Amino acid sequence: MRQTRPGRGEYLEYYGKYVEKVGDGDIVETLRAQLTETVALFSGIPEAQAGHRYAEGKWSIRQVLGHIADVERAMSYRALTFARGDETGLPGFDENLWAVNAGSDERTLASLLEEFRAVREATIALFDGMTAQGWAGSGEANQAYVTVRALAWIIAGHEQHHCRLIRERYLAPQTA
Repeated sequence: MRQTRPGRGEYLEYYGKYVEKVGDGDIVETLRAQLTETVALFSGIPEAQAGHRYAEGKWSIRQVLGHIADVERAMSYRALTFARGDETGLPGFDENLWAVNAGSDERTLASLLEEFRAVREATIALFDGMTAQGWAGSGEANQAYVTVRALAWIIAGHEQHHCRLIRERYLAPQTA
């Protein structure tokens, strides 16, 4: 199951924009490769630039990295819950509230990157050790049906989405 892309009925339509970004193949290997790529991307950003926002009201580079880690934690918890057969409906979360209250701009980019690395390694361990029964799990999160498999693809696509935005909107030369 970790090599088969989830079908559209396995997640909210909103998450399709993330699932579609991820290539075919073993999703655990994709998550591993992304770890290396994301660490390289953020390691190349000077601390002096980490507070940069590409427009007023947008998150800083630090906040984006904190957001990636927070969302991955939430999605991994959902996957763990459903993989273990727990049918408890899980709540949604307010990503903007989380970003404001995370304190990312009071931290160094290096510390946030270490946190992301730890979160991603835990995510990889979770999915790498998952049984076939776990991969087949599903449940309700934010009042919507989602499968464990879809959550793995959502995590990968969400990270890919934000790294693309970092490259294009935060690091690309700005023209007036």
